[in-house]
Amino acid sequence: TATAPVVIASFGAGRATIDAGLGFGVLVTDAGGIEVRELICHGSDRVRNHGSGVAFVNTLPNHMRLAHVVIDHVDAHGFGRELAEPGTVTEGQQNPQGCGIVVGGNARDKSKSGFEDIVISACDTYDNAYYGILITGYWDTKATRHANARLRIVDCRAHDNPGDPLYHENHSGSGILVEDCDGGLVDRCVAWNNGAQCPKAPGGPCGIWTGCSNRVIIQNCESFLNHTANGTDGDGFDIDGGCTDCVLQYNFSHDNDGAGFLVYTYANAPFVDRGNVVRWNLSIDDASKLPHYGAIYVGNDGNGMEGVEIYQNTFISTHAVDAVINIRGHGISANFRNNLIMATSAVALLKLDGDQPRVTFAGNLYWNHAAPFARVGKRDIADLASWRVLGKEFLANQPSGLFANPQLDLAAMRGVAGDVTRFPRLTGFMPSSGSPATSAAIDLRSPLGNDLGGRDFTGRPLTPATVAGAFIADPK
Repeated sequence: TATAPVVIASFGAGRATIDAGLGFGVLVTDAGGIEVRELICHGSDRVRNHGSGVAFVNTLPNHMRLAHVVIDHVDAHGFGRELAEPGTVTEGQQNPQGCGIVVGGNARDKSKSGFEDIVISACDTYDNAYYGILITGYWDTKATRHANARLRIVDCRAHDNPGDPLYHENHSGSGILVEDCDGGLVDRCVAWNNGAQCPKAPGGPCGIWTGCSNRVIIQNCESFLNHTANGTDGDGFDIDGGCTDCVLQYNFSHDNDGAGFLVYTYANAPFVDRGNVVRWNLSIDDASKLPHYGAIYVGNDGNGMEGVEIYQNTFISTHAVDAVINIRGHGISANFRNNLIMATSAVALLKLDGDQPRVTFAGNLYWNHAAPFARVGKRDIADLASWRVLGKEFLANQPSGLFANPQLDLAAMRGVAGDVTRFPRLTGFMPSSGSPATSAAIDLRSPLGNDLGGRDFTGRPLTPATVAGAFIADPK
């Protein structure tokens, strides 16, 4: 039970190694009240193995959630996914194989059974074929509830999980995916070098993301050098289809094949996307292999998006991309406010496939050179004044925003990638007190009513002064 759990752990000096061979390291079926601590779970290799490092699977019927799952200080690597024969897997059924850690429902009656009160902390998952860490449930496009609830993933690393080149039914090779979850937190986690062997699939991998979830927060994380082999995704962070009231905040994305930050929905997502927030994040040099994504990509191939809020972010491209910000698909309601949007090479800052009348811009600082300001459909928009002719960059019918060099020191040292404790020291992205970033922004608190979260990217408390981007200006 939650108050008297079964504990599977090492004793004596050091961590014990479970040599899983071709199978699972630790497999728990239809039970909660269990903790797995201080273990190394090692599979034979991701090609021959057909298990997972630690797997909690709930097959019970009637939307039953099992309580209390703790996975702490586990190293899980070398696990693969056995491919099922065609016709042997029911549509919607989840396969608990090929992950470093997997927790989720796979109810035999196709209901939303799963787990609640889940904690995954200080784990290292790598060299697995399918995922580093996966939270999931039985897939149902008409779902009215979520399989899992009350999740925390903290201080974990997911890297070098390349995907399964033989698996073509869907994506593989992500670092951390939280799907089918009501209430969750992913905090101080790092994902890198995932997804390089995900070919010929109807979707792509991502460093850290959530899909089909409610109230999941991903914060203080770093995602970099993630890849894809099918021309899709390879993103740093993602709020994907069927998400409601989810938040990406205080995250650092850089050098990914695809978008730094993706906000996207697809056809037949179980829930209509609404109320998702992207704030106080930093992206630099993303879309390194797939230039149509840019630093942030907002796309709708489904039933639309309502109330997306994207504010106080710093989006920078120093290499050739289609645009720093890309917006594709109609039926999108989104607000871009107080962002710093910058290109140091000759590329457009924004690309929209139409006028997007329900996508608004206000208080943003823009900077590029030797390129159009934006592209809307097949039209080039020359400058900020022309952008305003389209009804963009206004607040209460008054012009807002600014086109000016933010005066950042992009050559400043960035520290060791993957060390999230260095975020307060990323001063190269911080505008000086005389930077135009301090005069471009608007007050998001009143009358707009945005919740600013209480601090900037570096952790410094907010002041009454406004600024464009994820960093409060240096007071010196």
